[in-house]
Amino acid sequence: MLSDEYNVVLREDGESAFLAAVADPPDLIITDLMMPRWDGERFVRALAERAQSPRVPVLVLSARADDTLRENLLEHLVQDYLIKPFSAQELRARARNLVAVKRTVDILQRELNSQASDIVELTAGLVESRQSLQRSFTALQVSDRRWLGLYENTAVGIALTDRDGRILSANPALQRMLGYGRDEIVGVSLIALTDPAERDTTARNVHGLFDGELPSYSVQKRYERKDGAYLWANVCASRIPAMAGDGAMLAVIVEDITLRMEAERSLAATRAELTRVARFTAMGELVASIAHEINQPLTAVITNSQAALRWLSHASPNLDEVAAALKRVNRDASLAGEVISRIRGFLRAGEIRREPVDLARMLDELLQMLQTVLSEAGVQVSVAQPRPQPRLIADPVQLQQVILNLILNAVDAMRDLPGGGRWLRIEVAPEPAGGLGFAVRDSGPGVAADMEARLFEAFYSTKPDGLGMGLAISRSIIENHGGRLWLDRSAGPGACFRFTLPDQ
Repeated sequence: MLSDEYNVVLREDGESAFLAAVADPPDLIITDLMMPRWDGERFVRALAERAQSPRVPVLVLSARADDTLRENLLEHLVQDYLIKPFSAQELRARARNLVAVKRTVDILQRELNSQASDIVELTAGLVESRQSLQRSFTALQVSDRRWLGLYENTAVGIALTDRDGRILSANPALQRMLGYGRDEIVGVSLIALTDPAERDTTARNVHGLFDGELPSYSVQKRYERKDGAYLWANVCASRIPAMAGDGAMLAVIVEDITLRMEAERSLAATRAELTRVARFTAMGELVASIAHEINQPLTAVITNSQAALRWLSHASPNLDEVAAALKRVNRDASLAGEVISRIRGFLRAGEIRREPVDLARMLDELLQMLQTVLSEAGVQVSVAQPRPQPRLIADPVQLQQVILNLILNAVDAMRDLPGGGRWLRIEVAPEPAGGLGFAVRDSGPGVAADMEARLFEAFYSTKPDGLGMGLAISRSIIENHGGRLWLDRSAGPGACFRFTLPDQ
């Protein structure tokens, strides 16, 4: 009845049927109850007790009309119970229903297994994500503790500010720098604490950071402390984007450089005073030359004034001669005044005063001041300058001091040479890379190799009575002008000192 729809496998008893069903589970088992060896009830009970066996629907065919047995089997072991006699149509219908249910259950089971596998994978992923989140949270906690330790204990001031520069929070270092307590400093505007001359620029920088026009900025500036004193600081500010409900903020890093600025000002003042002392020392070497330069016009003043007095003492004074003599007196007095003015200017105190320099006039005045020294030492001087005269911005007094020191050093180095062999050359020429190059060359013995390393050290001198400050101060002056001073050994015999001044 079923072989035309299904592949039917027959077994003679319950035991052989059990072994066949275990070996190759079917889609449906149809069994009688009355069989040799194992009966149908033992067969289906053995199948039910085998836990790892797949669930196969069972249809019992029996002539026994035992309601108790039938109900017990249907409740616990089988899916259908058909009492003989029965029709082929009824058997086929029940077989179809059971097979259809079995196949539907198989499909659902496979789907359930697939979903269970997905759930297992999802669960494993969730567990891994939770573990990763826990690790990230732990790392974040460690990072927060480190940041808090840095924020609380660093010597650098740190502040978070809003768009108007008002402090939202500040670390202890910044509180100490500005003289405010923890609660006092909140709401204080860093823009308002800025020096009045820089407030507008600071406000523009802050708004530029918030508007995205600037990625960050660094500046050296001055803040007013709570007690009215000033704090010099290197300040670096950058924008922190909005996050987690908080608006955008500025992170401001403040480094206190007040002591350094005071030390630099003190050092600059000491250097300026030392430079001035060096000029006085150089003037000491030029006393004879200065006296000669002043004596000449003063002698002429005396001579012409006496001549005027003689013309006036005549019975009929010659007023034309008196006028001419007085004009000569005025001319010579003016010359003496110019000499004194040059000396006063050379000895003046003050910071670097950069201004256009008349190079030819400056060198001419310097050589006039040195005329007696050069003549007594028997040194012939030549000057090479570019034409037309180049534009030079510098402090003329300090530039004169450098050249004066180099010339005096050259004269001292040539004093022991035989007469006629002493010459000095001053050269000025444009540099290929821009700016001006100066060279002072002499015909002396040059600089010993073992002295070159210490040549520009302070208080180191090759002269028995030298202070050892001339070259050190000269190098400092040139470097303050943005140039460089060095000994050039490639220029031939004697010594050649060169220095450069950049374009301004």
